[in-house]
Amino acid sequence: MDKLFKLMFMLFLLFDYNLIYAQSTFSKIISNTDDQVINQICEDTEGNFVLVGRIKNDKTETSKGYILKIDRTGSSYEENIIQPIDTCSYIFFNIHFYNNRFYLLGSQMIHFYNKCKLWYLKLDIDLNVESEKTLGLPGNKWFSYMNSIIDSDTNIVLTGYTTRLDTNQNGGTFYNNDAFFYKLDLYGDSITSSFYNSENPWHFSFDIIENRDCSQYYAFVSHFTNIFGTSGQKLILNKSLDSLSIDSIPLQVFDFYSPTYISQDEILICGKRGEEPPNDYALNALTITESSMLSNYNIFKKDTFREHPALYRGTSKHQDNIYISATTNFDYINPFYSTNDSWFHLIKINPDITPKWEYWYGGDAYYQLYSIIATSDGGCLMVGNRYDYEFQDQERDVYVLKVDSSGLVVWTQEIQTDKILYDLYPNPGENQIHIKTTSEEHELELYNLDGQILIKQRLRSTSNTLNTESLPSGLYIYRFFDKEQKFIRTGKWIKK
Repeated sequence: MDKLFKLMFMLFLLFDYNLIYAQSTFSKIISNTDDQVINQICEDTEGNFVLVGRIKNDKTETSKGYILKIDRTGSSYEENIIQPIDTCSYIFFNIHFYNNRFYLLGSQMIHFYNKCKLWYLKLDIDLNVESEKTLGLPGNKWFSYMNSIIDSDTNIVLTGYTTRLDTNQNGGTFYNNDAFFYKLDLYGDSITSSFYNSENPWHFSFDIIENRDCSQYYAFVSHFTNIFGTSGQKLILNKSLDSLSIDSIPLQVFDFYSPTYISQDEILICGKRGEEPPNDYALNALTITESSMLSNYNIFKKDTFREHPALYRGTSKHQDNIYISATTNFDYINPFYSTNDSWFHLIKINPDITPKWEYWYGGDAYYQLYSIIATSDGGCLMVGNRYDYEFQDQERDVYVLKVDSSGLVVWTQEIQTDKILYDLYPNPGENQIHIKTTSEEHELELYNLDGQILIKQRLRSTSNTLNTESLPSGLYIYRFFDKEQKFIRTGKWIKK
């Protein structure tokens, strides 16, 4: 009897352990009538995800800072939209979670003066603003791209590039991009900065990382010097952001980089390369030493489609789980509102860059990957945009995809009984919608894009069917309400 009790107790512990550490997976489209972009992600201590970017209204031509918080199962989310001055445009580029606080970096654009400022926010764990600052930058420049780290001195170190309008010899105007470096303390006060002015209109800096002995920074730049031709470059800076030297990236890989230490002396980066075979428009992944020597190299590609590294964070590591990523079938001519079908491309790799597995997600619309994060449960979360040109006009949706450590999107965690889940299918569909729920007595409303309710039906069982034969082909919005008419969930349904 005593042995049987011990065995049952051990099985209980094993079962409880699996519930606690089970991997969540989900796929979520977050829609709005405005154009939405998410640039970066972080994970808090509870396994929730906070995503930042911007949301733009085409009528006012202004954008607002956009924050999404998604719980670890993907079953609920909340939005926070910030626009301190309604005549200015705002965008968040980066987010960090440190000492139970969120630190957000972005920009404020004052349109009628053509002036831009660095925008710093500190938020508590519930996303309430604790402090906010704006800091100026020289000349008529604006921030176009930004990545940042919190270094060993607990300072925020930023790099990226600004943009300005220049005039050529014929009197025409063109955009000129200039790299910058900026250091703040955790209170948002400026420590030092370096803003370049280059005649090269593609003077880019994409990422920065601190070296292992915490004495220098490595910035990953492109077109910084003509010495290395089209190759990417690693710029070495001291702690005051003064340039010390510059090295070439091996194999002429350039742009986006996403540097991540995967061993004591090896930095993983991803990037582009030229059009020549055998790696024309492939995703290039390599590890280099701190002395810029090549350790390992691999390329990844789907058929003849063009690959493009994720726009902000394309590599991520948590413990032994290493992920790299790209957009497959990226449209270089129309990169944001393409008529292409494309995919999120995710590869889990070994330290020598051989793949453990490789998957593509999407293919039914234009998907564009912005950032990934290796999550604390061993999986990976991807975020970017989904654009369906047949139903959308210059208005993108946020697409969030969480996979487990095997790259699968399946429910593996215990589902709490007080959570009501819905399955509406097929989507896209034709003459019928099937709805399954975990609870009875709910209501569904189906709207057209003019806001008219076309179908309103009480769901009296856990399995329901709606006849949609009379509806024309197009995009519709659905909303679920509980029996007390409390709003629960919304989404899109497409009739072919």
